[in-house]
Amino acid sequence: MKLKVVLVGTKGWADAHAKAYQASDSIELVGICGHSNTERLNKLADRYQIATRSLDLAKLLQETSPDIVDIVSSADARLELIKVAVRFPGVKLINIEKPLALTPSEAYEIEELCNTYGKMVLVNHQHKYLPAWRKAQQLLRDGAIGEIEFIRASTKVNIMEQGSHLIDMVMYFNDFSPVRWVMGQTGPYEGKDSSSIVAPDEAMASILFANGVRATIECGAFARSLKGETNPFYHIGVDVYGTEGHLKIALNQSLEVRNYITGEHTIEKSSWEDSYMDALIDYVNSIPGYVANPQAGHICDLAHAMLSYQVIMAIYHTAEYGGKVELPHRFEDSIVERFAVDADR
Repeated sequence: MKLKVVLVGTKGWADAHAKAYQASDSIELVGICGHSNTERLNKLADRYQIATRSLDLAKLLQETSPDIVDIVSSADARLELIKVAVRFPGVKLINIEKPLALTPSEAYEIEELCNTYGKMVLVNHQHKYLPAWRKAQQLLRDGAIGEIEFIRASTKVNIMEQGSHLIDMVMYFNDFSPVRWVMGQTGPYEGKDSSSIVAPDEAMASILFANGVRATIECGAFARSLKGETNPFYHIGVDVYGTEGHLKIALNQSLEVRNYITGEHTIEKSSWEDSYMDALIDYVNSIPGYVANPQAGHICDLAHAMLSYQVIMAIYHTAEYGGKVELPHRFEDSIVERFAVDADR
């Protein structure tokens, strides 16, 4: 029997989620919830022939009794929607888009709510399901470049937008080794990129992992450019250096692996444009297995998402107070709220 899902959101990425559910053999889309735009809600629901639709999430959940609530709304509305979803005993899992939250207190409240009500949570870092990126992680795990020593990662979009994906991928490539400390810096908020999420236009950090691997992160307008890219959202690259070689991957260009010992050198295609929909479908199809066996965990579960979110907050914290911060650490909202003040000026 298929799991039932209610989709919350009506903008572009919600359409991609609806399409993924239509392609799934294990999950059925039974309802769509909008915020205030009835016309956009009806247009999306009609496109996928979903009869049950509403601007009232509680009412929709009562009518449809879903197993999954998929929240593909703006980040500032996420917490209130989760507060509604957790109250329904039949809801087993809540899926949310990145970033996990806009402030530390929101992240902690989401974690506490879902733990209190016994809800599983996934954060949609679907980059892990892109074929080239999955292959890259497997190659690293198999020792294709020896033992990992250093990782360099960059994106030209801000840290709370594509930076959240980038840091998550660094954690994934390093097999989610715990972080010892983070030391970072941020620039002001000036709105240089096209993201709707308020965050510093530039951010950078040095990270030391418990397994001895070091990483540098660059996010925003000053980060390195990938030759040939015109879309700032495609300027995402991760370079991994090991004891025997290196691996370099760019979001929409190539995956390169070179082993200095054997001389082996391969380059293959890495494509967001060709693969993002298949990656999203694979991600969606991974949900039933997690629901059936929560103890097995999931590479996008709340515990993993909190690790990468802690790194982002550590960058904000050290930018404000200097020095470096050891993780885990409980952060206060003021490190983030100062950028919202700049955005309102």
